Amino acid sequence: MTETGQVFHRASRWATATRVHRHSWLRRFLTFLLHLAYRIVLRLEVVGLENIPTSGPVILAINHISFLDPVLVVSLLRRKVLPMAKAEVFRDVVLGPLVSAFDAFPVRRGEVDRRAVQTALEVLRLGGVLLIAPEGTRSPTGALIPGKEGAIYLAWRTGAPIVPVGIDGTDRFKFNIRRLRRTPVRVVFGQPFHVEIPEEKSREALREATDELMVQIAALLPPERRGVYADFPLTRPRYLRPWGQIRRLTLSAVEPSPTKG
Repeated sequence: MTETGQVFHRASRWATATRVHRHSWLRRFLTFLLHLAYRIVLRLEVVGLENIPTSGPVILAINHISFLDPVLVVSLLRRKVLPMAKAEVFRDVVLGPLVSAFDAFPVRRGEVDRRAVQTALEVLRLGGVLLIAPEGTRSPTGALIPGKEGAIYLAWRTGAPIVPVGIDGTDRFKFNIRRLRRTPVRVVFGQPFHVEIPEEKSREALREATDELMVQIAALLPPERRGVYADFPLTRPRYLRPWGQIRRLTLSAVEPSPTKG
C-alpha cells in the first residue's frame, strides 16, 4: 500500500464519537500556546462567535488565503472543530504532526475523494463541527475564486447548518513576521444557513447554492477580497434559508398545543 493509501486507510476508520467531540490534552495545550502567540504576533479581531450553534452538526465554510486560516478558526471555538486538509500536508515533517494533533483528516484535491466525503458525513452525523474551504485550495491572489460544491453537498445531505466565515489579513502574516510586525487579522462568523434543494433539481441547484454560499462569504470580506463574487448581487438566496428560521419552525412543530380548560 502506498503512503497516501495508508493515510486514507486510517481515515476510513477515523470518525468516532470520542474523536469528534473530546479535546485531547495535546490539542488543549497547543490551543493554549496558539492563543499566547496570537497576542504577540497578531492584532486579532473576531466577530460573530455567537452565530455558531452550541450543539449538533455544523459546517464552517471559510475563504482560504493562508496556511494560518484553518489553524486560527479551529483554535477560536470552544467546540471541537475538525478540519479537512489536503493529503500532501500529512507527509510534511512539521505540518503533518500538527494537523494530526488538531484531528484534521485528509482529502485528495482535484478529484471526488469518496473516502474523505464519507469521513465528513460521519463527522456531521455524529454531531461534530466540520471546517471546509469551499474554494478547494488557497487563493493565489487573496481574493475569492469559484467555490466547489462539496460544502453545500454535505450540508444538504446531512441537514447540518452551514456558517459562512470571512477571514482577512492572514496572507500578510509571513511578510510581517519577518519584519517583527504584528499582523491585523479579522475573522467574521456569519449567520448560519440551512440548505434546501429539491431532489429533482439537485445537479443544477448544487452549483447555484454554492454561489449563494460564496456570496455570503464575500459579504463578510472587504471589497478587494470578493474576487469573482464581487459583482454577484446579495439577493435573497433560493436554496439557503436562515437556520434560526428553520429552528423556530422545528421547535414550534414539537411544542404541545394549548388545551382549553
